[in-house]
Amino acid sequence: MKRARRRGVRRRWYVLLSAACLAIGGVLATTLWQAGAAPPSGAGVPASWITFRDGRPVYHADAYGNRIPDFSSAGYRGGGRALPRVQVAATLAPAASGDDTARIQAAVDRTARRGGGAVLLKPGEYRIGGTVRLNQSGVVLRGSGARTVLTGIGRPHTLVAIGGHGKLRLTGRAHHVTDAYVPVGSNTVHVNGAARYFTPGDRIVVQRPIGNKWIHDIGMDRIPPRPDGKPVVQWPASSGHEFQRAVKQINGNAITLDAPLPQALEQKYTNASVWKYTFPGRIRESGLEYVSGNGQRFEADPSWRATGYFNSALVSIENAENSWVRSVTAKHFGQAFTFGRGALHSTMYNTQSLNVSVPPNVQAQPIAYTISGQQTLIKNCRVTGSNVHAWATDSRVAGPNVVSNCSAENNGSGILDAGPHHRWATGTLYEKIRMPNGTLAVRDRQWMGSGQGWAGANNVLWNCSVATLEVEKPPTAYNWAIGCKGSQAPPAPGHRPGQFQSVGTYVAPGSLYHLQLQERRR
Repeated sequence: MKRARRRGVRRRWYVLLSAACLAIGGVLATTLWQAGAAPPSGAGVPASWITFRDGRPVYHADAYGNRIPDFSSAGYRGGGRALPRVQVAATLAPAASGDDTARIQAAVDRTARRGGGAVLLKPGEYRIGGTVRLNQSGVVLRGSGARTVLTGIGRPHTLVAIGGHGKLRLTGRAHHVTDAYVPVGSNTVHVNGAARYFTPGDRIVVQRPIGNKWIHDIGMDRIPPRPDGKPVVQWPASSGHEFQRAVKQINGNAITLDAPLPQALEQKYTNASVWKYTFPGRIRESGLEYVSGNGQRFEADPSWRATGYFNSALVSIENAENSWVRSVTAKHFGQAFTFGRGALHSTMYNTQSLNVSVPPNVQAQPIAYTISGQQTLIKNCRVTGSNVHAWATDSRVAGPNVVSNCSAENNGSGILDAGPHHRWATGTLYEKIRMPNGTLAVRDRQWMGSGQGWAGANNVLWNCSVATLEVEKPPTAYNWAIGCKGSQAPPAPGHRPGQFQSVGTYVAPGSLYHLQLQERRR
């Protein structure tokens, strides 16, 4: 009993000490920022960003309070929740011939009208010439395992689309963030009169516009020209990142978020704001599971060799929350799996994208797993192919997102790589990634594409084993590689290396995501 009480006292002191350190860091960051100090450039950087005490993580911060973010909110229902087993509401058997899209869609629609459930496809081949749309909450399309095959026919397209319609809608007005500097990893922002405008449970957006001064300071108005002479688009000002959160607590003008921000809010660069939102067209609790997909017939279409492989997809999740893809194998697709910008708290679990279909020697490669949403999780996955990006984020992705325990194998003569693809995607954790003949890159892509530039910021590589690591430090931000194995490519001229810790030696625990889940539950 006394030992339990001592543990409880130590735990309370640990929590109080951590909170005090974060508070001091926030005050110091604000003081430095108001004094006109430069953005994070290496000064005040800790020797180790994370250490362990009594088996628990201790996060260390730079002089501005920036630290490795908490990724544990990624995934179905905010992470750490098992995917549900939905009761079967309808059953279909394969037909001898013809396009099966319409009759599967009819079963899906009937199930939706009856309040939801699973549409079970018995073993066999189902030819999909259109797109089966799971556009109502609570509907699942379930196969009977690998023997249930969805075969794409006709022009390259998406076979199954999970999601509703519409977009985020502001309710009320936007409220200016008064902090001079909110560091990476913080879950608190300040708004004058916060208690008058917000209450715990409100769904909010923390918006960070992208302005011309910041673009200039990170060099994205001076992207070098392409070697082939094609035009390069310098970065324009934009609405930037929209971090979707829920209000956890209000204390005076302080708003505590349910998940931290993987991007600093710098008052000298941007007018960050907080606003309540609704998303009436977004669906929930829908998924695709226990099927295989085959896109090989798409290769016969004349469009495929040009850019048709970009349209060759098995499933997308868009405008959907708490939805999933489970135990699904895609064969011969260009871009098999996609999280769209409207995807929130969704999971892809036990999935494979095999023999990725790409013509040889193309200059623009598809992405087997595309991440544009936020707080999404890809876990236990495998990619085989060549001339392909295995997992990649789109532009201005808000994060956090997690790719965990995945492998990729290059089975051809083209490239195989993974990592953020373009234009400042924030806060992705790549952990336990295995690419024996591939590259994991978190860097400035400069003139690639139409001017992709700094592809990602505040990303973490944890216990990865790859052939080549390309990790660079963006201006005003960081990228971390901890416990990673692989040949380190030198940074580009004028660039700085990322933050490396425990080079060539794995760290314990194996999964940062699961460690952070455990800490959140304490």
